[in-house]
Amino acid sequence: MIEVTHIIGHVTIQDMGRSGVAHLGVSSGGALDKHALMLANRLVANPDNTPALELSSGEIQLSFDNDTWVVLCGAEYDAKIAKRPLWNGWRAKVNKGEQLTIRGPKKGMLGYLAVAGGIDGERVLNGYGTDLRAQFGGHHGRHLQTGDKLVQMKASPPSFSRPVGAVQRANDGILRALPGPELALFSEPSRKAFWHSSWQISPQRDRMGVRLSGATLTTQTEVNLRSHGVMPGVIQVPPSGEPIVLLADAQTTGGYPRIASVIEADLWKLAQTRTGVPIRFTHVSPSQAEDANYEWQQYFYRLSRAMDAS
Repeated sequence: MIEVTHIIGHVTIQDMGRSGVAHLGVSSGGALDKHALMLANRLVANPDNTPALELSSGEIQLSFDNDTWVVLCGAEYDAKIAKRPLWNGWRAKVNKGEQLTIRGPKKGMLGYLAVAGGIDGERVLNGYGTDLRAQFGGHHGRHLQTGDKLVQMKASPPSFSRPVGAVQRANDGILRALPGPELALFSEPSRKAFWHSSWQISPQRDRMGVRLSGATLTTQTEVNLRSHGVMPGVIQVPPSGEPIVLLADAQTTGGYPRIASVIEADLWKLAQTRTGVPIRFTHVSPSQAEDANYEWQQYFYRLSRAMDAS
């Protein structure tokens, strides 16, 4: 059992998301930075889709009633197990009765705390992730609160006995994107501004999407579209002209023109970029998007090889 003895901020249970549910109007959901979640799970020998805690800004204190291993990946936090530091991207042992305290983040936006075996929750539509709008999954479909007691999934005896860490990839603020179905409907100045201008993350952001501040994008003529399917990464442009990039908890249909779509391999960068920090988009082809996913596969393959050899 893991008890939440103190919490300030938003913390939820998340996994890799739900697949095959868009026709039901249900968001895919899951971790906003799936690569950080995968890294955390692999460092404690969990399957990639094992549920973990997704932390935003604030503070959380957890008390453990058994010996276990934990790891914190993604954003950089000030974290301690009792008085021992828990370094970002390094697994460490927690002894029975000890308390883990996490404050921050100092860099980035979201952290992922994985525990050996995983953190149990409500499994809905083949997923454990918390859907805050629908109020299901995770821990009663809501953010964690002080006093909550979390059940640790049963883990096999660990095949490791010492701390091991991994270098996490740097966020360069450059998001690779594919052209959207309605790109040609935008004026030439707007198309140039989208691809060649700097954009800033606005305060209007949540797990559904991020609004960007910068140039005002306009279409060549008034556009009236039928509702169409959308997914995380799609960049919609509402009448205000400020692009909105959809994230994990986004709706499944929309009606705004889609100027582009951030490739899956780079969505984590958007989730980890702080408000007011500039980003840029760069045009890529479908084959380059596939190459980017292959780069991530190679990253985790090399990680697994290094861990096996350690």
